[in-house]
This record gives sequence, C-alpha cells and structure tokens, in this order.
Amino acid sequence: MAFSLMAGMASDVAGAATASIGGVTQEEYKGALGQQAGAGQNPLKHQDAVYSQEQVTTPPWGTTALQFLDGTQLQVGPASDVTLDEFVYDPNQTLTSAAIKFNQGLFRFVTGENTRKEGVSLTTPVATLSIRGTDLIIKVDYDGTTTVTVLKGAIAALACDRPEQLVSAGQVIKIPRTCSDRTTISPYTPTPGGSFGPSDGPGPGHDHDNSGRSNGNS
Repeated sequence: MAFSLMAGMASDVAGAATASIGGVTQEEYKGALGQQAGAGQNPLKHQDAVYSQEQVTTPPWGTTALQFLDGTQLQVGPASDVTLDEFVYDPNQTLTSAAIKFNQGLFRFVTGENTRKEGVSLTTPVATLSIRGTDLIIKVDYDGTTTVTVLKGAIAALACDRPEQLVSAGQVIKIPRTCSDRTTISPYTPTPGGSFGPSDGPGPGHDHDNSGRSNGNS
C-alpha cells in the first residue's frame, strides 16, 4: 500500500545525491508532468518518485495524487501548478520542515502522522499559511486570489502585512489579489462533487512505465 511504497522509496534512495521525498499514488495517468530543478519535464506516473524543488503541473483535463515520506498527501486538480520547494526529514522519516508553493489551481492537502506541523509553510501568490494539524482544500485563481477551506484542524493565514487570521475547521477564507480588498471568512457549505474525495491510493501490481524517472522498484 501507500506507506510501504514510501518506505521502499526512502530506502532505495538513501545515500543518493538527490533523495526522493515521496511518490505518485494515483494509479491512472492523467497528464501530470514533473520538472526537477535544471531538467526538462517528464510524465509523473504511478509510483514515480518526486523530489524537492520539483514543479508539478496538470493539464485542464488532468489530475495527480502524491504521498510524501511522512504520510502527507497532496491531490492536484486540473490545470494546476505546484512547486515542492523544500522537504527535510529526520532519520525516522518525520517531516521536520517543508515549503510548498501553490501557484495556481485546485489542491487538497492532508498532513501525515509524522509531520511537525509548525515546520510546514504553504504559500500562494497572495498568502502564507501555517498549519495546525490540517485537511485543506486550496484554490488559487489565475490572478492569485486564494480560497482555503479547512476541513479539519486549523490554519493561520498571513497576507498583506496584516495580523494573522486563524481559520478553524468548517470555515473558508478568501484572500483577494489586492491588499485594498477585504479578506473574508465564512462557514463552509459542502457542495456535492465540489471537492476532492479520498486520495486514489496505490495497489499492488499496478506499475507503469516510468519514462526514465527513479522509483522504489528500480
């Protein structure tokens, strides 16, 4: 399952110059591309590894799902762009520090059991989010306007040099592109089909051609 996949990746890349931080758990390939620093784009398929400073993009019809070594999950919706800036793990695969840039699109972010939440920073073009044990849906419009729905836990949102705003489970914060517009916090009203469901987890015996990328099976 997903956790054994991640453990296999960690052991296989221990001592490699560039260590994997996790991998793709979505079995069906739907157009996602990964671009490591200083390299070209490659398809991101089931069980492919992902790395710090890698940019992940999807086409308008595409999606992908990632799981990191600590169990944190990231679902990436259609026409989306996210950069996995920095992931630092201790020897027990506890995530001690992470920075993720949500550039545009729709995402679901769920922290793992081995995550030190205070070390995780999530940014969008208009805001910085610190987390407190969290299941989030993050939507970043083309102009940077950011909407965050907190399904579990809480976040503190910082934007436009204003005081941090605490957003708790069951609330939605909308942060506008310009500082002259007002940030709003409102109750979350679920819409059928309007949010991500559970992540498509990996199952045994479903390997894909990895197009030259490293993974735990190589």
